[in-house]
Amino acid sequence: MKFEGSPQDLETVVCAIGRSIKSSDDKGNMHQIKTNEGETINLYRTGTLQIQGSPQLRSKFEEDFNSYSGAPKAASAKPLEHASPATLAASVSQPKQVFVVHGHDEVAREQLELVLHKLGIDHFILANSGGGGLTIIESLEAKIGQNSTATSFGVVLMTPDDMGYALSGGPDSTQPRARQNVVLEMGMLISSIGRRNIAILVKGHLERPSDADGILYIPFNNHVKEVVPRLAARLKESGFVLNPDKVAHASS
Repeated sequence: MKFEGSPQDLETVVCAIGRSIKSSDDKGNMHQIKTNEGETINLYRTGTLQIQGSPQLRSKFEEDFNSYSGAPKAASAKPLEHASPATLAASVSQPKQVFVVHGHDEVAREQLELVLHKLGIDHFILANSGGGGLTIIESLEAKIGQNSTATSFGVVLMTPDDMGYALSGGPDSTQPRARQNVVLEMGMLISSIGRRNIAILVKGHLERPSDADGILYIPFNNHVKEVVPRLAARLKESGFVLNPDKVAHASS
């Protein structure tokens, strides 16, 4: 087995698949994790992952490890004896659903959907839902209104779909802009879940809302996969548990 992440990433995955860590130590040419369930996991500098224990334990661990999608097993997760507070928080508090805001660039939206799918992230796109008989604004309020608990992270995809200028600047100051619905929904997300739980992806050059200065923008040029490392870092900061192998796959 191969693992491309750090020992800390491995600890996160081990906890997320329902094991509790008994010890985690550097052994020179490898990092060794022992679980209370009986497995010994050796991560070598080469990225080779070796599982020790009974055949039944090894088989079950490999099955859980290979099927890991980024979400912890809430039913089987146990308290961690030697885990850091950050690892403990990540293993027991997985955010719910990512709300995606997008404009008219369907190619970029499909690229983002593919990236989130590869990361194993559950996401919601209003255009893909039936709406349940609600108007668009009612659907938005249900998902990202201030009293909603359905969403805890948002990805805003800003693409140059419109052109606009200030009257004071005249037509010569025309710049590409995101759709007005994108700006509106971005504001609703900021109000509902806070700017720290939002990643704003910006395609190419476009005018950014002046009142949104100070918010983290993640630029890309041709494909959404360009932003995967920074998007993954933002998700982790918000409490998501991500499989490093899936992050690498989403970037490729």
